[in-house]
Amino acid sequence: MITTNKNINLDQLNRELGNQGLIADFNDPNNKIIGVADNSTVTDEQLAEAIKVHIAIDDDLVLAQAKAAAAAKLAALGLTVEDLQALGL
Repeated sequence: MITTNKNINLDQLNRELGNQGLIADFNDPNNKIIGVADNSTVTDEQLAEAIKVHIAIDDDLVLAQAKAAAAAKLAALGLTVEDLQALGL
């Protein structure tokens, strides 16, 4: 188990470690506890190094930016998301 105050995207960190499975307790943002799941081959040393170099991506922000970019492109064409939905797209 590793304790950190760093911003962590748990899904992303798990992918970075080869999808071995991670467990976490983020109830205290200054003392996030991250560990490996049972039967994982990831060691605590590997987990600590992965956390050290991890740069969390805010998935919600990325999605919001993509939606805004798509809406802007549609607007340039004189369309809205609602127009596409009405067409079943």
